Amino acid sequence: MTDSKVANEHPDWDVYDDFTGAEQPHVLRDPTLPVTLYDTLVPLDQEEQYVPNHLDTDGTVHFFAAVDVSNEPDGGDLAHELRYFRAAQTDDGRLVHDAHPIMPLDSRGDYAFPRQTLETMLMDGDLDNAQELAYQTARSHGLAFPEPEALPALKTGVDYAFEVGVGDDGDPGLEAVKRWRDGAQDHEARQPIAQYGMSEEAARDQAELSDVRETRGLEAAMNLAESMAVSSGALHDGRDDPRFFTDGPPDPFTTNAERDREMDADTQRLAPVEPDAAVAAFEEHFEDSAYRLLQPVDPTVNYSFEVMPADPWTLELTADKWWLEANGRVGHEGQTLKTYSLESYEWEREIEREVAAIDRENLHRTYQDEGLEAAMRRAEGIAVANGELNANRADGRLFTEGPPDRFTTVREAELVGLEEAQVGAPIRDITNDETAELPGVRAPDADAPEPGSWDELVAQQQDRVEPESDPHYWQMHYRPVETPEGESLGTALFVTEFPQLPPEFDDYIDANGMDDSVYPTEARTLEMAHFANDEDARKFETEFRSYLVPGLLDGHELAPEVAKLEGLSGEWEEIDYRGIVDYMSGNRTIVREADDWHLHNPNAEREESDLPDISPLDFSM
Repeated sequence: MTDSKVANEHPDWDVYDDFTGAEQPHVLRDPTLPVTLYDTLVPLDQEEQYVPNHLDTDGTVHFFAAVDVSNEPDGGDLAHELRYFRAAQTDDGRLVHDAHPIMPLDSRGDYAFPRQTLETMLMDGDLDNAQELAYQTARSHGLAFPEPEALPALKTGVDYAFEVGVGDDGDPGLEAVKRWRDGAQDHEARQPIAQYGMSEEAARDQAELSDVRETRGLEAAMNLAESMAVSSGALHDGRDDPRFFTDGPPDPFTTNAERDREMDADTQRLAPVEPDAAVAAFEEHFEDSAYRLLQPVDPTVNYSFEVMPADPWTLELTADKWWLEANGRVGHEGQTLKTYSLESYEWEREIEREVAAIDRENLHRTYQDEGLEAAMRRAEGIAVANGELNANRADGRLFTEGPPDRFTTVREAELVGLEEAQVGAPIRDITNDETAELPGVRAPDADAPEPGSWDELVAQQQDRVEPESDPHYWQMHYRPVETPEGESLGTALFVTEFPQLPPEFDDYIDANGMDDSVYPTEARTLEMAHFANDEDARKFETEFRSYLVPGLLDGHELAPEVAKLEGLSGEWEEIDYRGIVDYMSGNRTIVREADDWHLHNPNAEREESDLPDISPLDFSM
């Protein structure tokens, strides 16, 4: 916060605090910014206090502001951080901004040196020296701040490119790519142009498009790309939406399809078609709505994906269905897919908003790339994964009101399959079939495990009869362990489980790849054993897995008992969102006191019982 006392010490500063006029000020708000921008990008903080700033000739405002970083990893006891912000409004109305850390603060109102000096430099128009001082200050605190000469310009425009990649079928493909920034996030949209048998052919067309852009301009290149996409079948010449890109800011070029629709009727290749009255009614209803219908608009039933606040503390990702009632009003049914909690610190709220926006964008991209049914089935999967929809529901539809849907859900397809199975060969019920092959069981006295052995531990776990929770995904992984002084202790073996993910999650990732719709937000981990190196840990893991029986005894069920045998607590530790990010990114080094290190002894059982046999987990051989 900028203290009013600081502003009073500088009467020459043009403090913007008069909003009582008849004309309401133009206001720009972004939840990821610590200020609100008024009229000509004048920043006011949360207490409506003026924030010293500098507006450069390009229309970019520069200012310093404190940001709440409470409970951030590596934040220690410091609750705030001073950051250098740049913000600008683009010609198409987008608010774009970025930020760079400078120094930790004890509070939002902390004016530790050189914060006031930095603000004074901005107000005096001395931007270069302000950036240099910010860089040197950040460097002294070990924070990443670009050198002023290397500070990239704030991205306000829209970039276009032609790129060669590999399509879903493995063949080379050529795409037109559009990139832009909105808020603090970079976005892109891709339009396939053609598929090729050889990468050299794709590279040749890419070079031709790039040459046309360089010599004749962007519109000529995009018109050529559009013609190529129509010829290859990647784009329809008579599509309802004549644009080349349907996402992002308006494009600065006119497509062939748009130009055709403006031609005179006797020269137009595509005869103009008056929009259906129902389509016109839909478009009129949603003209000023926060909901945006999937395009093109259907005259009977339409859909949308949106992220909306359910209350001040919760965002919801929803799939919505819209139709026209007999009285002309628009009918509506919504299905919640996922909720995002905002009851946390600001940095966590920013992450939740970003995740929600990415989830919605992925649904839209699926719709554009694969069609309505694929998008709705993906939405169904998100709702099931987050407990908003029952995977085994009797009514397999996603929406139960209004006209019939224009897609079939996964559950509907499963129910149809079950009905077909009942009509054909019946599913065999062997509940009371004495001739049915039953699972083999061990005779009571045969191969009895030694008391205190691993076999006995496994047998005890298998004999449990209490109800088990639904199976889910779990992993084993290794983490290097160090003392607080940085001395290496060895390798710790962990078991981590993800209750939101199905047990066959590895197969899903192999087939579909990782994306934000399946990114877990809940997990817990257990430290199971300590080893001198990774090799010993891997041998232990191999032996451990040999005792598991899928569906009967899983790793996350046996792990706590094994940990206790190893002298560890055997207690699960919940992992928060940032911990999951660190886990997924490979940030796995942990710190332990030397007294808490219990190195695995493969001969422990033999030494205690004085048995001549080698322990099942003896890796010394």
